[in-house]
Amino acid sequence: MRWIFFTTIIALYAGANIYLFIRGLHSLPAGLWRIVFSGVFIILALAFFSGMIFSEAFPVRVTSVIQHAGGMWLISLIYFIPIVLIIDIVRLINKIFPFFPSFLTLNPQLTKIGTFGFVVGLVAIIMVYGIINFNHPSIKTLDIKTSKRLRDVPKIVVASDLHLGYTLGRKKLDDFINLINSQKPEIVLLCGDIFDRSVRPIEQWNMIEELRKIHAPLGVYAVPGNHEYFGDQEKVFDLWKQAGFVVLRDSVAQPTDDIYIVGRDDRTNQRRKSLSQIMSNIDHSRLIILLDHQPFHLEEAMEAGVDFQFSGHTHDGQVWPVGLIANRIYEKSYGYFKKGDTQYYITSGLGLWGPHLRIGTNSEIVVVDNYSN
Repeated sequence: MRWIFFTTIIALYAGANIYLFIRGLHSLPAGLWRIVFSGVFIILALAFFSGMIFSEAFPVRVTSVIQHAGGMWLISLIYFIPIVLIIDIVRLINKIFPFFPSFLTLNPQLTKIGTFGFVVGLVAIIMVYGIINFNHPSIKTLDIKTSKRLRDVPKIVVASDLHLGYTLGRKKLDDFINLINSQKPEIVLLCGDIFDRSVRPIEQWNMIEELRKIHAPLGVYAVPGNHEYFGDQEKVFDLWKQAGFVVLRDSVAQPTDDIYIVGRDDRTNQRRKSLSQIMSNIDHSRLIILLDHQPFHLEEAMEAGVDFQFSGHTHDGQVWPVGLIANRIYEKSYGYFKKGDTQYYITSGLGLWGPHLRIGTNSEIVVVDNYSN
């Protein structure tokens, strides 16, 4: 089944690139213009899969550049393809029912070059907006309450999907930690996908030293995401422990007498325990917080008597219009949700997958304070 998925993705990617390449060539005059365009296009089109397949073969910084370029190109296709399709449809309509003004038809080659420049410029503006937007994460203060009586109400900060690796390195991690620490949390909850596949950039750029700077007197608690399972899992969890994290894999921690933190292993691990197994010895008169990376089967938390569930994984689609697809896949792909007596928050994540772009979505950390009645 997996090979069908990847074959489909490769076919769609190849088809989109071939279509765009042909249309680009037709827009440019023969000679140097087409030679430069062809060279740049081929490099960018190959960068995405090259960066994924050969990531461990190149020096870390070279892989970082290739994955940045490949990711940017992949996202740009989401906007290039529909824009060029619309232009082609308008051109086809004009052939049947001519309506173009004469200044467009008197010099066809100049019109083609102008259209080429307009399309590239428009997508470039979208991409620049996405970069700026990603670099201004938001702080989401969550107004939720529990009916359970708590003697202490520690301030909690939730972050997910940092995706540290080749494209999100130490400099960006420093920004993330400063943002988290600025909220003066007593507890920090990390909802998975902290690392992105390979631990090689984590080690070479000494990101563990940076992760140790998260300041939370009652602990930093982390659960795996699916990306932790794409590489050396045991190495990942060993590095987490070196960073001072409490690693929760189908296990429970109790930072205060009144609060349990239940951490589920990611559903990528098909042998993970059920919630009823994990929570078999929990006192349900205490506040129960569940961390589960992927927000599938939300009814399980309700049936198990969880008070708050925090998840990530979806990125809220990361770039428009992918969020529309995420809305169809998940019962709730982003934001606050309540089911029975259980309250949920699915965060869009602090980091992201691939290029530094957020289009129509926001990066965020979640602050949970004053949650006791």
